[in-house]
Amino acid sequence: MSSVAPAGLTEGKQGRDWTIYLVYPGVAAFVMIFTAYPMLDLLARAFSVDGRFSLAALADTAADPYNRAVFWNTLLLGATVAVLGTILATLYAYAIARVAIPGKRIWHFFALLPTISPPILMALGLIMLYGRRGLITHELLGLQSTGLYGFTGLVVAQLISYFPFAYLLMLNLFRGLDASLEEAASTMGANGWNVLRTVSLPLLVPGLAGSMLLMFSYSFADLGNPLLLGGDFPVLSSQIYQTIIGMYDIPKGAALAVLLLIPALLMFFAHKALSARMSFASVGAKGSSRHREVRHRGVQIAALVFVGAITLVICLQYATILAGASTQLFGINYSFTTKHFVAALTKSRGALADTLILGVVASFLSVMLGVLVAWIVARTRVRGGSLLDFTANLPLAIPGTVIGLAFGLAFNSPPLMLTGTAAIIVAAFVVRSLPYGIRSGVAALNQINRTLDEASTTMGATSGQTLWRVLLPIVQPALLAGMIFSFTRSVTTLSAVIFVVSPHWSLVTPTILSQMDRGDVGEAAALSVIVVVMVLAVIHGVPRLLGGDWRETR
Repeated sequence: MSSVAPAGLTEGKQGRDWTIYLVYPGVAAFVMIFTAYPMLDLLARAFSVDGRFSLAALADTAADPYNRAVFWNTLLLGATVAVLGTILATLYAYAIARVAIPGKRIWHFFALLPTISPPILMALGLIMLYGRRGLITHELLGLQSTGLYGFTGLVVAQLISYFPFAYLLMLNLFRGLDASLEEAASTMGANGWNVLRTVSLPLLVPGLAGSMLLMFSYSFADLGNPLLLGGDFPVLSSQIYQTIIGMYDIPKGAALAVLLLIPALLMFFAHKALSARMSFASVGAKGSSRHREVRHRGVQIAALVFVGAITLVICLQYATILAGASTQLFGINYSFTTKHFVAALTKSRGALADTLILGVVASFLSVMLGVLVAWIVARTRVRGGSLLDFTANLPLAIPGTVIGLAFGLAFNSPPLMLTGTAAIIVAAFVVRSLPYGIRSGVAALNQINRTLDEASTTMGATSGQTLWRVLLPIVQPALLAGMIFSFTRSVTTLSAVIFVVSPHWSLVTPTILSQMDRGDVGEAAALSVIVVVMVLAVIHGVPRLLGGDWRETR
């Protein structure tokens, strides 16, 4: 039986193939410099006093009663969002995957809408609806309540922002279950509820746990919503921001970042352990039967009411922001105007242009680096490949606030002085998106039979020529999807860039935050609408311009 020799370790017609020896050092250098180095620098600052190793700063920070309260607030918020978000996501996914309801494409589209907008947009919409002069609280109910600010408001904002990610996970799991198992249970007399309770849900237990860990991680990483809605319920992300920006206490900020990093890493490794055990949930997934849709009238009505209610909440958010962007002064004067859009396109045109340019550059670099790392991991056997893979995927476990702070501190002094440049922003974008590019690249390459590599090598091609001429054209749809995802993630992030923006290079999400701080709600709403339209244009326009079918990239 023939086998494919590891790329870069073969002898071709032209001698030794040096491709891997040229690619590997450059990729490894980038990953180590922009992933490992900033985190090591941050840890060094947290575990040192006057240049010497010490646990005093971290111990003092952890011993402070206020900081301990903030830490438990963060855990409570994350746990609440994780449980409620998983419940909502599971019910929504079940309604879409198993219940015969009309308009599934529409419900699916609106459920995913929050994924293409900055999470801070949800806080903005909630303030305009339920704030002191909110449309519902003040205009309809005559109240000037501050109940939105605090734990309740944060839970609602984060649920709307991050529920779609858990929904996508659960939807794929529902669709991946073996239909023959459910059909067998039905044949033996089990009704729809018993099938769900005794067959489907037990198989989904690892997925449910994974969904909760995913929601927990997103809640930990959130910065915009806590800054706008935190009130008297501070969490670690907002506390880090206020410590660094407000008090410029770098040692304390670094120590708080470590406190945030510890549970985030524990969640990450727990999620990896669960993911390794999730394979049993799809045993027999290639069965010939199709999933039977529930057609019980009561279940259909309940599912329609549920997905309709969730969709209404999401649409109300976006409709309110659009109204705030097109009225004179939301909450006081509702006459139509375009002045906020004009102001956003003039005053913030620099932020829009910078975000677009840097987002495009970062998305291209992220996908290219992701493919190269994926190729090294999936197609070669070089020393250190596993370490490279682990280090490059580490940002999945690190909250964006911690990454942003690490970048801001590590590259603010020699040997790499990048503060105020576009390079530090692009690097932050790339590091945050790189793990997704690697995972999609590995998945795409593993679907390509290795005999193609062998045939190319047999004909005298180097591994680099095989990658460029054979593998990349085949995985082009995955590359396009990765670029679009990376662009969307880059232009909507706040926590990862809040510490690295500068007057020379400004971004949209920090601009929206500063506008909210100044009370320019209309301009902030207009800028948010423009961002959503820009992302939608990229998602639907780029594949068509390139002659591709977006459905193939999903």
